[in-house]
Amino acid sequence: MVQLLRSLVLWRPMPYVLALLCTVVIFGIHMLPSVDSMLNENNTRISHVFLRSQINYHKEIAPFARRPLTTLLIETAQSVFKFKAGHAFILVNFLLLGLSGALTYRLSLILKATKKQGIINMLVFFASFSVLFAFFPPVFTYDEPLQYCFLLTAIMAFVGRRWFAFVSLFTLALVARETSILLWPALVLFFPGTENNPPQTLIERFKKKGLYLLLPVFLYGCYIVIFIHQQSLLHATHIEMASRYSCFLENIESVQNSVESVVSILITLGPFLYFTYFYLHRQDRLHWENKFVSAFLLTLAFNTPIVFLTAFARESRLFALPLLFIWPMFMQLFGKDISPLFTKNGYIGFLKNWRTLLLFTCLTAANFAFCFIYYPYLGLGSNTYFAEYIFGTVLLLTLHFCSYRTLGTKEHTTVS
Repeated sequence: MVQLLRSLVLWRPMPYVLALLCTVVIFGIHMLPSVDSMLNENNTRISHVFLRSQINYHKEIAPFARRPLTTLLIETAQSVFKFKAGHAFILVNFLLLGLSGALTYRLSLILKATKKQGIINMLVFFASFSVLFAFFPPVFTYDEPLQYCFLLTAIMAFVGRRWFAFVSLFTLALVARETSILLWPALVLFFPGTENNPPQTLIERFKKKGLYLLLPVFLYGCYIVIFIHQQSLLHATHIEMASRYSCFLENIESVQNSVESVVSILITLGPFLYFTYFYLHRQDRLHWENKFVSAFLLTLAFNTPIVFLTAFARESRLFALPLLFIWPMFMQLFGKDISPLFTKNGYIGFLKNWRTLLLFTCLTAANFAFCFIYYPYLGLGSNTYFAEYIFGTVLLLTLHFCSYRTLGTKEHTTVS
């Protein structure tokens, strides 16, 4: 059995077959009759009327109309294949979602991952909350799969120092969704790549590469000015900007909304921040790997308050943007830190240690009470598997913490 698994990992098409399989599984979850997703609305039939309304909404409302690429692809699919709105929406977005996973794998290899590590990184991408439940209310994914494709390929070009490709792809990422600009400061300040050389100063970087770094921002600025002028969206844009503060008020207007907002942040970013904490306390960190962690943390520091203050925090996909620096680096960064989950001595140790066992029992009981008593009591997570996902994720992190605590400072086996 072990030999068969090794042979499958070495099979060249395997990562892409897995990406396709994961995409089909995610689609299957969204179409279960017991759930209420954007695609099916509590039955096994595709909701063409609702999906058509989403397409129209993104064409007509000012802040969404300036992101025309996903809508253009959907309407092109409708025109070419004579599809209904729902079929075109699903074809485009799930193809892009699967492609995003495959690109995560490809970028992982560029960033010195082994094939096994690259596959795990890709699976972590698909298992992330904002991806696994991408088309559930209140996540409401629309432009993100296309944005991820452009940003992942832009990062590939950036790491490879292929500047024309970077300018083109990052500009397209900005047109797909303007929040892509939030990755720009981290790219400029930390200049992530695979070189382990001493860092250049910011001034030295700008002397050599400033034009390439600024050009996507300039091109997008030209695009947005022309687009708003041609579509006569200036007044609508002013109204939209002025109304953003109401989103913040809704995020905190009740206990239900506050809990939903906090859970949205924690379930999207929490597991990755948890392992980042362990990574930052290691002594064997490589300089080039640190750049990706720094880029993740800086983007998170910009993105999280902006989303919380100007958007609906329950839309957890909005918080996932910084993870583009972590998904293709997950195993390279955290391989050593997750090893207690696969170390038998860790489990044996904490089962024999009554203090650690008591801690595990209390944390798991609190986790269960929150997910299956308090969370539903607030009216959250109905007709979804959100509560089960939160419980499973927290349980996994609790197991890791107790195993890690038992092993103490012993050397952990690296998962490679």
